[in-house]
Amino acid sequence: MQEVKIFIKTCFVYSPSVNIKLNRKTMKKPILLFVLFTFIVLKTFAQCPTCTYVASSQAVGNTTDVTIAKPTGVMPNDVMIAAIHDGWCNSGSTVTAPAGWTLISNTSNTGPGCGSANTSIQLSTFYRVAGASEPLSYTFTGNTNQLYVGGIVAYSGVSTATTINASSNYGAQELCASIVADSVTTTASCTRLVAVFFCSVNSSLNNIVPQNSLTERVDVGTTGNHPWGNENLEISDEIMSSAGSTGNKTAYLTGCSGASWVTGAQLIALECSSVTSVPNNNSLSGLNVVIHNTGSGVFELSLNENLFHPSQIYIYDCFGRMIRTGEIRENKTSIDLTTQAKGIYIVKVTTSAGSYIQKISVQ
Repeated sequence: MQEVKIFIKTCFVYSPSVNIKLNRKTMKKPILLFVLFTFIVLKTFAQCPTCTYVASSQAVGNTTDVTIAKPTGVMPNDVMIAAIHDGWCNSGSTVTAPAGWTLISNTSNTGPGCGSANTSIQLSTFYRVAGASEPLSYTFTGNTNQLYVGGIVAYSGVSTATTINASSNYGAQELCASIVADSVTTTASCTRLVAVFFCSVNSSLNNIVPQNSLTERVDVGTTGNHPWGNENLEISDEIMSSAGSTGNKTAYLTGCSGASWVTGAQLIALECSSVTSVPNNNSLSGLNVVIHNTGSGVFELSLNENLFHPSQIYIYDCFGRMIRTGEIRENKTSIDLTTQAKGIYIVKVTTSAGSYIQKISVQ
């Protein structure tokens, strides 16, 4: 028996060695090593470095508006997605968003629930790039004979130049046991796929559950059958680490098995910012930020003293996992990564003047 030690160079400086014990028979089949090596490399690079979920909020409104709180922790240049479910058949008017929100799409149910001639809107989605100062809440207005429900989900690391990479809109459906969001075809190698589902049902049911690959962020519904049933809204997401077809995404209303209900869905692909092309020791858009490597995993962050407040720092590992976040209270701050594994890390600094992203290497 021989022991072969393989070192795989990935986004870490050197990943821990992979020890494989091989007998003479196995040594005659080098294809096994190749398959193992390929699997580890593919798994390593299957992750996206950015597009991180920040927080979400949700609310039930009245028949003319819904006010939704700003998600906790939103910083400048974060992207917020808002979804408003607004009414039964022939009652949902156009939703008016606050200034600064951009319409993504409107969905009208044209299945048996409302009929193919229905033009009233049952779902509206919007996006917004957070500025230096944001209100505590946002009010979306309209006019419907049902109660409005809505939710907002915030993400960091989304491209502010091409925020929406692709989207779909599907209202010609009726099954509350299988609500379908149509597949989209993305053109970016890393996107955050946001699925939005709604269901108006003439019963007290009010819990939509997404498929297993999706992580639930918003699940809001009315209670009390006002006036003919409950309005239900679900927002969930997942990371897509390659371009191409995403496939359909589905959800279901717990306990519901009937047909001819008012259902629909949208699929929205947020394009993640590319951090691999950001050179080290280079300020972004004139923002005076310097990260100096003092050695042994300790870095010194310096900001222009006119910009350091308010500011936030986020540190991600090479798989896009946030390992540290905090508020910067002085224009010079030490970043201590001595307890982290050797490798590449991403530092994102967000100030009132903009954002700065830099790769750093812990040796």
